[in-house]
This record gives sequence, C-alpha cells and structure tokens, in this order.
Amino acid sequence: MSLIRLVLIIISFLMFLSQYAYCADGYRINNIFIDNSDRLIYIQGKGNFKAPKTSTYVPIPNAQGQNQSSVNLINNITTYKMTNPARYVIDIPNAVLSGAGRTYNMKNSIVKSFVISQFSLNPDIVRTVINLEKDSDLSKFNVYSNGENIIIKYNKNIIDNSIQYKFYTPSGDMDKANLPQNTSAIFGFNNTDESWELIPRLQNKYYLSEVGQNSDGLILRGLGEISLQRVNYSDDNTKATLVLDSTTLSSKLENKSYIIPSSNSNSNASLTIEKINAKKVRLTLLGQGLRDYRFVVSPDGQSLFISHRSYVINTRFSSSLASVNSYKTSKTTAGYRLIEFNFNSPVTYDVFELNNNFYLDINNIANYNEILFRQIFKDTDFKPEILKISSDKVRYIIPMEYLNFAYANVESNAKSIKLCFKEKPVIKNTDTIIIADVKTKEQEAEKDIKKPVEIKEDKKSENLNVIYIPKEEDNKKQKIEKPKKEKKKENPTIKAMQRVVLDPGHGGADSGAVGGGYYEKNINLEVAKLVQEKLAKKDIYVYMTRTKDTTLTLEDRVNYSNEISPDIYVSIHTNSTLQEDSYGLETHYYKDDSLELANTIHANFASEKNLKKWETKDRGVIKSRFYVINHTEAPSVLIEIGFISNLAERAKLLTGKRQDEIAEAIVKGILEYLKVK
Repeated sequence: MSLIRLVLIIISFLMFLSQYAYCADGYRINNIFIDNSDRLIYIQGKGNFKAPKTSTYVPIPNAQGQNQSSVNLINNITTYKMTNPARYVIDIPNAVLSGAGRTYNMKNSIVKSFVISQFSLNPDIVRTVINLEKDSDLSKFNVYSNGENIIIKYNKNIIDNSIQYKFYTPSGDMDKANLPQNTSAIFGFNNTDESWELIPRLQNKYYLSEVGQNSDGLILRGLGEISLQRVNYSDDNTKATLVLDSTTLSSKLENKSYIIPSSNSNSNASLTIEKINAKKVRLTLLGQGLRDYRFVVSPDGQSLFISHRSYVINTRFSSSLASVNSYKTSKTTAGYRLIEFNFNSPVTYDVFELNNNFYLDINNIANYNEILFRQIFKDTDFKPEILKISSDKVRYIIPMEYLNFAYANVESNAKSIKLCFKEKPVIKNTDTIIIADVKTKEQEAEKDIKKPVEIKEDKKSENLNVIYIPKEEDNKKQKIEKPKKEKKKENPTIKAMQRVVLDPGHGGADSGAVGGGYYEKNINLEVAKLVQEKLAKKDIYVYMTRTKDTTLTLEDRVNYSNEISPDIYVSIHTNSTLQEDSYGLETHYYKDDSLELANTIHANFASEKNLKKWETKDRGVIKSRFYVINHTEAPSVLIEIGFISNLAERAKLLTGKRQDEIAEAIVKGILEYLKVK
C-alpha cells in the first residue's frame, strides 16, 4: 500500500515538473491581492499569457454551469457574465496556477466569493469565478492587463485600459477620494478545512511595495498606476521632493532611506520615503545637482526608476523599441493646447521642466518620424522641438513662454501620451502687448525668469512695447517691470486688470439637484456665462472651470483655480431641500479671508430691492465647509441663487430675465470688492 502511495507521489511530482516546464514560456499565476475600498481584485503573475502559442478552444458554460459551446481564445482573456445566480467568469489562456485552487470569501464587498482554479492542462487554462449578491453588479465588471498582471475591476473609480489617466500634474492627479470600505477576505485551498485571512493591499490607484537597486539607480515597484506631482527643488539644488498621488505605502517602507547607487563620481544622492496621509507618499532626494536626476516610468505604470541622467541616456531600457504612429495637436476654446503622441507599442518615459521648457523623453523608440512632427506644428503659433539624444531615445521640448503646464496623461497600456498646457492670457492695447504671467514657483526660480518675451512685430503696429508682469502674491499690488531698452512709461491701466475664476457647480454626469425634471447644472452654467460676459465688459480676466456640460471633480475645480492664482473664486449653485416650501438666497464662505468677499457680494445679491423684486428672502451669509471654498487659495465664496426644489422659485430661475438679474447683482458685488468702477 505504501509502495502504491509512493508511486502516486512520484507521478504527481513528475506531473508538477512537467506542468512547470510546460509553462516556462507561458504565464504562471502566483498571488491574489484585494482592495479594501472594494474596487478591484489584482492577479499577480509571472511570464506572459500572450506568449506565442497555438489557438485554444475553451468550453463556455451555460446558466446551469454545463458546457454547451466553445470559443477560440487565441491568446486573449475571455469573460462571461452569467445570472441566476450572478457570476462573472474569467478564462486566462496559456496559464498555470501556482499551488492548488482556492476560494476567497469576501467581507464588506459586493463580491460574495472569488474562486480560482486550474480549469485544464494542455491547453493550460486558469478559470476564475466571481460570485455576486446581485445581478445588476455584473455591469460594473471589466478586465484589463499588460500581459503580466491582470486587474479585475468592479467599480467605476478604477481606470479602464482605454482611458488615459494623469501620471504627472502640477499639484495633484485630481482623482476622487477613494474611501476604504474595510473589504477583506478569508481564503482556503479547495477541498480543505483550513483557512487564512487575506490582508487587503490596495486602497488607491497605486500600492508602493518594494525598493530595489541596480548599479546606477533605485527602482520603486508596486501595483496599479503611478501618478506623480511636479518635482520641487530647493534653491541650492540639494533637495528635491516628489509626491506620489493616490498611493498606499507598504508599512515596511515607511521612513526608509536609501543611497542611490551611481558610477558617476559627481553624483551622490539619497532617497527617503515618507507617508503623508492615506492617499499621498513623499519621496525626498538629498544630494548635489538633483536637477540632473530623472524619474523614469515603466510601460505598465507600476515601476519608477530614479537615476542620474547620464546613466538614463546611455542605458537601454527595453529590447522592444516603439515607433510613432501619429502626432496630434489641438487648441480648445478655453485656451488649452493639447499635444498627443501615439505609438505602436508601450513606451518607457520621463518628464521634467527646466529653463522655461517642458521636456518629454521617450526611452525606447526607434522611428520617431521627425518630418511628421515638424509638419504637424508647421502652421501653429509655437514651435516644439524634437531631438534624438541617443540611439533609442528621443526628447520632445515644449517652450513655455506663452504656456503654463496643466497635466500629462498616459494610457494604461502606455501607447499614448497627452500633454496639456494652458495659454497665458494676452492683453492687446493700441501700442502695447502684455503677457500676463502666471508662472509657478518652480519656474520663478529659473535665472531667465525676468527676461522680456520676444514677440514678432505685427505689420499693422510698429514699435511694440513689450511689458512683462511677474506673478506677485497680491495681484492688486503688481509692479510692472519693463525692459531697460524701452523708454516708454508704464501703462497705468494694467494695474486695474483683475482675475476671477467662476465655477458653475456640477456638470456632465453630475446633474446636481433636480426639480420638476430640470437640472441644477444647467441653471448654474447659464448664470455663470452671464456673469462672465458682464465682467469681461469691465476688463476683468474671467476664467471658467467649465463652459460646457462637462464632468469635473471638486479637485479639478480647486487645482484649476490654484494654478491660475486669481483674485477671487466664485462658485455658483442652485439650492435644494426636501422641504418644498424652502426658498431664498444664501452666500457661503469658509476661510477668514473670504468673509469680506461674501458680505460684499451678498449685500448686492440679496439687497432689499432684489428681495422685493424677486419675491424671495435673505437666508444670510453662512460659514460652511464646502470643499471648493475650503481648498482654493484665493478668497472664495459659494452662492446659492435660489431653490430648484421650490415650484415658484424654480419657475423664476428658469427665465432668462431672472438669470440676467442675478448675474448683474453678482457682478456688482464682485466689482465692489475688487474696487473696479
């Protein structure tokens, strides 16, 4: 009996070895991670399920779980949605599961259980079955992968493979907060009674789990998609800080420091990793010449390589070289300029800003089509440059004399990168052109910041006087600095120019309050447009967070305003309550520096004349902790122009006459606060 058992063990072992050998060129599934925000299940593998292999026919189960037909996978993941009970089935081709099949029983999740097993060998297919509580939850599921790791998402807060996400921004990736739901799981191997607790690892877009080293740099690795904020440098270039947005840090890495290896005798730097809060991680570099260090993002967006530029330029990062498919550039009505780079395969890349230029380096490229690049920008009013910096690397240089950097996007498969810039406002007078500069603190540190802007003379106007307005903390006290060669006096009208950000509340998928079939978002936008039009006639710079029915997060609105650094921020909303008899006007503020603005606008908005004319009442100036008026840096207010939930007041708010009168009252308050006649 013991001999038979020994033979069976040997046979099993040999089968295991043959299975392992057979999968050497395929895909081996190792670990499963879950997200405590109840958004995704992450399958970590080794190899590539898309490795060369013949087509595989996989049986498709019917509603009763019986195989009734088959499908040809050809190296692609196949999914099935099934009901009664609700299940989501995923078949992974060319894959072998490490260890026995197992079941994960989920807690505090829309997923009831997650089962993974080896469905078949030769062909190698791993099947996962996700059991749910409700059929409607099946619509939320999607699967995407970079060929090595597989993400199963069941909440719309996770980025799809076809959608670009922000990987680099001036002040944050502007994602909505991901609130942990305390999702957890108990798992055990099938056909056993033992069980273990699975600790959730993800609650944001990215989980930073380990730090590795090579001869010339540090490699930060994790799960998900890296989002970086702009690097900040000290004046003496001996300290650099970089914030990772929407990132969870492994506890083993908290407050750890590492020497950054380098064969360059002139480079000497260290890295410290700190947890800022539940959503942000700070990387601090200390050393000499830190502007010469680069932060290279891997094609799957899960690794960050930190090294001196001399090593980056001379190192080959990938044996697979990409080619450019297309370049695109466009200009929006809101003054944004978009530049898009499309490649035939994933790229590894890094970005940085220096000497009033924005740089994008592609580190694994063969054909970059320089002729097409120059042709695309031939008829534009600015001229980006393209430069080959090594045999497999290309640098794109975007001059920012007339632009402010807004954000950089990348597709999850790293085949497309999009850069977005905001045009600096230009005011034209009869004999003067003024470039209103809204540079960032980083740009102000550059040595050439006070150089006059070179502008080609217009044939219709001779001897143009170019005046450069540097950004000040208080726009009302701006000093005008002119080139020494100019003898003309300062234009006194420039000091009167003020900047206002108008924020029409809600928009797009966020309708706001609804009353009688009418949406708050539409009323807000109509009133804001009228305010914009009236302020423009008073020579006020007006910036709108949205001019169309588009979706914006609260962070989008705040970051947009803070980037512009306006004199004031005004958010326009329409009120609502379950008590349908509620009506009236409100003005909200939160910060102490916003109280004067709130009182001034409200005094004009809710004047006795308007209260009588509009047949409404004054509900007062209220201190409220709304996100936008709490996080905007400028004095900020949120105005509630009336109740959409009140039948009588809603009917008036929908009329063009009432909207125009409201806009006029708001404008009077803004002008009074800005002391503009």
